[in-house]
Amino acid sequence: MKEKKQNRGFSSIGTITAIVILTFCMPVTAQEKTSTGFFGSIKRATIRTVDFVDHILNSYDTLYVAGNLYNLTVMPQYLLDNEHYRFTSLTDGRQSIDIAPDGRHNLRLNLGWRWLLVGYSYNLKGDSPQFNFNTSLYTARLGLDLFYRKCDTGYRICGLNGFYDGNTQLKSYNKDFEGLNVSQLGIELCYAFNKRYSYAATHGRSTIQRKSAGSLLAGAGYNRQRFTFDHEKLDPFIEGQLTNGLKFKEAAYNDISIHLGYCYNWVFAKNFLACLSLSPALGYKFVAIKSIKDIISKANLGFNMTSRAALLYNNGRYYAGASFVSHTYHYNKEELSILNSFGILKVYVGYNFWRRK
Repeated sequence: MKEKKQNRGFSSIGTITAIVILTFCMPVTAQEKTSTGFFGSIKRATIRTVDFVDHILNSYDTLYVAGNLYNLTVMPQYLLDNEHYRFTSLTDGRQSIDIAPDGRHNLRLNLGWRWLLVGYSYNLKGDSPQFNFNTSLYTARLGLDLFYRKCDTGYRICGLNGFYDGNTQLKSYNKDFEGLNVSQLGIELCYAFNKRYSYAATHGRSTIQRKSAGSLLAGAGYNRQRFTFDHEKLDPFIEGQLTNGLKFKEAAYNDISIHLGYCYNWVFAKNFLACLSLSPALGYKFVAIKSIKDIISKANLGFNMTSRAALLYNNGRYYAGASFVSHTYHYNKEELSILNSFGILKVYVGYNFWRRK
């Protein structure tokens, strides 16, 4: 049996990045302002660059959005992430297999500087994927999601269609399955056009939405998915009924997509905010499928979906709330259809400190 590895600890790249940014963004003293040394010039140039980028990404209408008055935040957080895969044969009779793991529970302690957040995660059940990295960056106008996941343990078959036990179709089935190996890499970037709306108010907590507002969204994304499927590890009576469409060994696709959607921040009481956004995407997918007979390469257009929801309280110094982000990807071509999705639920409380000058 393969040993399960826990995903604990700081992201070294994120930690180093945070240290560098915090170092260069300390207040400039009078002595430093008059310094003509090389490192003094580098520091002043870095501060001006960071402030300029921060201004561009966080431009907003101050009648609708209030800026964060603090540089740093500390935020303990509970995370629940889950995923779901449906493989459907489109030849020789329609069959489908649904596979999903149990939800994975984590506690995370985050330290943030303005819109940058890094943290330490602890898995509560010890059954986290072999590698699971996800991070987000939200400014008033820009949203960025980055994730990488790799796992080959902890999956269960949770649904079947088109399979029979004698003359009775199987409608409920729940059993461990060790024949699936999944790796995913994705990045999604989204921009809000309306200055009265703030991404960071709901997902980054680095601004406060004072009045309700919505915005058109546009963006782009890249996603790489790879699945290896060992159908011989299915129960014999199920494996014996498999059509050729589900007897693949490996499927991989690269997806480049463009997004167009809408988001709305609803201020329903003082310091309280609810948010919902939907971003359908049109993607161009290049797919390679290795079956028991040959390797098939295809390219086609398909639809994806990213949705976000949040509910929170934020008075500037203290904040608490919950947010959910879901990504759905779909490939459908001739003999095989793959529908996969994963979502992350976050529940958090936080405290802002080190007031800006």
